[in-house]
Amino acid sequence: MARLVAAIALAGLGWAASAAAAESILLIDDLGNRIRLAAPPRRIVSLAPHATELLFAAGLGERVVAVDPDSDHPPAARALPKVGALPEPPVERLLALRPDLVVAWAPAVRPGFVERMSRLGLPVFVSDPRTLDAVAASLVRFGQLRGHAAAGSAPAGSDVAGSDAEPAGQAAVRFTQALVALRARWAGREPVSVFVQIWSDPLITITDRDIIGDAIAACGGVNVAAGLPGAAPRIDVERVLAAAPKLVVATDSPDSAARWRRLGVLRPEGPARFAHLDPVVLQRPGPRILEAVEALCREIDAARERQAAGRLR
Repeated sequence: MARLVAAIALAGLGWAASAAAAESILLIDDLGNRIRLAAPPRRIVSLAPHATELLFAAGLGERVVAVDPDSDHPPAARALPKVGALPEPPVERLLALRPDLVVAWAPAVRPGFVERMSRLGLPVFVSDPRTLDAVAASLVRFGQLRGHAAAGSAPAGSDVAGSDAEPAGQAAVRFTQALVALRARWAGREPVSVFVQIWSDPLITITDRDIIGDAIAACGGVNVAAGLPGAAPRIDVERVLAAAPKLVVATDSPDSAARWRRLGVLRPEGPARFAHLDPVVLQRPGPRILEAVEALCREIDAARERQAAGRLR
């Protein structure tokens, strides 16, 4: 299992500890930026809910000194000072917090923000896990921020899963084991076409460049918008109707069912089921996302059963 965790870290294009000094850290973030820290950070500001959850799961909760207003998990994060992340974090507020690392979410990072913060002496790590495997890799990468003395990068063959000094490794192992089991459970089942609505007006969906797209594939589903450009593009209603999905998933509002029923997509008139899933966990690429993926898989399987029953009539 220790080898599995090591593979996760390397495959994620994550971190590399500097050979020059035992406690210096070189990170490569999800945009390919290189962040060199002279020592493990003691004051971290998280500007994204998923990053907050990852940092706490990696054993860094006590070092997080502020979070964005939407960071509501774990409960300890709710009591921390808040820093607005959109449209751009207030520089004066960040400077007043004296962080030695800021963690931001790629879609919320405006051009030039990382460079401006760097000139002010505030290193920024941009986090943007786009696959389920990347969540585990992010846990291992953030674990290195605890420093070698605390985190102790265990050599191959050692018992990382049983080491109290490696919470990030333990969390990554648990996540990966659960992900492997989930994929195995739904592997080989009949494909089901799925349309995901994350906003109704304008109609916005997700592609396979988004982690929800990876979740659909893990459940044996086929995303009807997989090949569209970008991660969350607009889509025409006519294109959805032409794709004839067997499951419509809405993350914005359960009231969306009425629209698709009027259009003849949903049962009993149409071929599709409808499901509303809470976006809070499903859209956050953090350690809890597999809970939401399990719910998605159950909805896809229900559509699969209805699809099979329809052929028997």
